[in-house]
Parts: sequence; C-alpha cells; structure tokens
Amino acid sequence: MAKPDLNLLVTLDVLIEERSVSRAAERMGMSAPALSRALARIRETVGDPILVRAGRELVPTERALEIRDRVRQVVEEASSLLRPATLSSFASLERQFTIRAGETIAGAFGVELLSRLRREAPLVSVRFAPEGDGDDDALREGRIDIHIGALRQLGPEVRVQTLFREHVVGVARPGHPIFDQPITPDRFVAFEQISTSRRGRPRGPIDNALDDLGLRRRLPLIVSSFDTAIFALPTSDLIGIVPRHILLGLHQLGMNLRWFDLPLSIEPAVMAQAWHPRRDNDPAHRLLRTTIREITASSGRPPLPAEPATNVIARENGGSGLHELE
Repeated sequence: MAKPDLNLLVTLDVLIEERSVSRAAERMGMSAPALSRALARIRETVGDPILVRAGRELVPTERALEIRDRVRQVVEEASSLLRPATLSSFASLERQFTIRAGETIAGAFGVELLSRLRREAPLVSVRFAPEGDGDDDALREGRIDIHIGALRQLGPEVRVQTLFREHVVGVARPGHPIFDQPITPDRFVAFEQISTSRRGRPRGPIDNALDDLGLRRRLPLIVSSFDTAIFALPTSDLIGIVPRHILLGLHQLGMNLRWFDLPLSIEPAVMAQAWHPRRDNDPAHRLLRTTIREITASSGRPPLPAEPATNVIARENGGSGLHELE
C-alpha cells in the first residue's frame, strides 16, 4: 500500500477553513487548477468528497467536520517540529502570520510591522484578517496567531498584553469654521458630523458624554468604516471622529486635514494583543508579538492628548487645542 502524501494534510486544513478552492489557492500561493487537483487527490485518499456544493458555496461534509480538529492539530505539530527554534535561524523562516485586527490597526501599523519583522525574518509575510463577531475560538483553534483589539476576555486560557490607549480626535478640512474660535462643547455640536459604526449604530460614547452636558450632535451621515469617513472630509463641512493613532497615516497619504482634541471627557479604549498559550515558546511567534508591542508604542506617532504635542506631525496653534498635519 502506497504511503499517503502528508502534504495533502496542509491543503486539507486550508480547504476546510476557507471553503473555497480559489481562496485556498490564493492563500497557499497555488493556482486554482493545481489546488483542484490536490482536492481530487484528497477525496480519493480520504474516500469522501470533503467539500460539496450548496448553491453557490462549498460546505464541508460530515467527514470533513469530524476530522477538522485532528487535521489542524497534526499540521500544527508538524509545523512546530520543522520551525527554526532560535533567532539565528529566522533568516530562512518562511511563515505567514495571521492577525485579526480592525482596519485602523492594519492601516496604521501593518507596513511598519512587516518591515520590522523582515529585518529578522526576510521571508515572512503578514495577513490581516477582519474583525468578526462570535469567533472567539479562532485563537484556540489556531486560525489566527494574534488578536488585536479593545481589551476584553477571549477565554480563560488566552494570554493578553496591553499595547496602548486609543484616544479619538476630531478631524476636518483646514478651512472649516470650527477652527475659527476655541472649540467648546457647544461649538463642537454646532456643526454636522460623520459617525462611524460597523453596525450602523447612531450613538456611542461621544453621544453619552454630550448627554451629560445636555447637548446633542447632528449626524446626517453614518458610515461603516473610518476610511469612508476620512475621504469625505476634505470636500465637505462635516466633522469626523477618528482614532488618534491613524493621524500619521493621513499625513503620509497627503490628506489635507486638521485635527483637534475633543472638548469632552471620553474614556479611551485600552488596546491589547492576545494569543493562545501554546504559542508562548514559539520563537517566531515571540518575535511577532514583541514587534507588535514595540511599534504600537514607538516614537513618531502622535502622543496621547494629556501629553505635550511635540511630535513631528502636530503643531499647537496659540494654545487653542488645534493641530495641523504638516
């Protein structure tokens, strides 16, 4: 009896997770026809279709669901055995790190993270997976390496490390009338604003803070992403609210915008990275999380509002609390 091709386990693991030949092929750096041939071999070896069509989608069979966790465990154990164990061997490490994070984290830190990692491990790549609700098992099941987001409980065994406090600031075009006078709560609500909510919610912490002052802001536009809000600002009189850590990215994109500290007391979100403890002693994973911690706390990014504005992209204007992207 011929020995089974153990490489098919890796392909099987990715196929069951992605449930798509094209997505699995892209993730593995293969052509779709080559991946289809591999799937045919898997079906012949296992004696099961593994994935079957349901409408326009592929869904796993009962057999695929039955062996999914065992396949993942074998693949991870084999990968662990073959991974370099020391920093000195990172030069030959070929690995894709998968990080689940929001768009502002990926946009603000993604390129710098890859650049820093490649100083030690020039062959690695980074994949950012979008945030998703109800998928707290992704760390436990090994589908992601790191979760970056607001500090919360992701499971009793999950390791959590705080990174930074996420403050929000106001952003508008340079000639916006809000900059003509000191920005008070009353002047803040006098101008129409864009609200950003992935779920389309019209209210949030800012509105709660305004309620305490007996004020209400006008939100004629609600969008699902900060990118959409930001690109609407240069040609409108709307005001946007964005996380302060993305300001450097706006400057690098040449966005013609100014920002200001909100005249409200808003508790910042504590951002953290989380991982499963089985990754603790993985040298490559340790490099990843150490690098994430370093770049999220690195100099050259806007300081927190309570600190002096002495960074390279902000300039105080007569103590008015206004700042300009230079």
